[in-house]
Amino acid sequence: MKTSTIDLDAMPNRLAELPDCPSRLFVRGSIPRVPMVAVIGTRSCTRYGRRLARAFGSAIATAGWCLVSGLARGIDGEAHRGTVASRGLGVGVLGSGLDVWYPAEHQVLGEELLELGGAVISEYEEGTPPERWHFPRRNRIISGLAQAVVVVEAGLTGGALITASLALDQGRPVFVVPGDVDRPASEGCNRLLRDGAHPVLGPGDLVEELSLVLGPPLGTPGRTADDKLVEAVAAGAQLSELADELGSPEPEVRLRVARLRADGRLAGAGGTVAPGR
Repeated sequence: MKTSTIDLDAMPNRLAELPDCPSRLFVRGSIPRVPMVAVIGTRSCTRYGRRLARAFGSAIATAGWCLVSGLARGIDGEAHRGTVASRGLGVGVLGSGLDVWYPAEHQVLGEELLELGGAVISEYEEGTPPERWHFPRRNRIISGLAQAVVVVEAGLTGGALITASLALDQGRPVFVVPGDVDRPASEGCNRLLRDGAHPVLGPGDLVEELSLVLGPPLGTPGRTADDKLVEAVAAGAQLSELADELGSPEPEVRLRVARLRADGRLAGAGGTVAPGR
């Protein structure tokens, strides 16, 4: 796909208004004109973090919003895999020229974002290698494009905390997944929560919180997280599978199932549930 160049006048206003906004961007694809959410985190993520990042990416896509990340290994890439799986919009911001995919194994993922109507962008000319000092600067574009930032897993150092700090400086709300206090991949998240970031407890909770910032989801009107849960049950999902699918702890899913049973929308007991009549 051909690379184009846009200047300040053609950039989204929330990015163009930043005092350190780049004077131009190189773009493949088209930057979607819908609300954007950054999902970021450590490259050294856990299996839990990967699963939750994918679930967040899917939830954001289903809501009709655009997910922006650095297309890095770990949380970034998993979130965009969730975007692609749900046929959603995504923007990847590279710390290299657009003809130098980094990491190289994410080229296919980036091309899938392009095929779905998203974009891959950079402030660096083609041929520019992924130098270490490019990535902290790249992060200001991620937070600048986004109207909200979500941190899934983050250590005490690294790009995720840099992006979260930039987002706070830019007046963007920051949502954070809490984690075990002794887990290195959650130390940065817990520090952000201690300092006033908003906790988020699962994909459904995230969409509800983001709706207060971005407005109602742009996806299918009236289709709630509970509707999706009932549909998954109708497809024969077990409680353990529902927890994996939603990226939520099984006790949280069990409580939601109990509420739906009380409302008559679900029936069943134990590890198996079934739609109500």
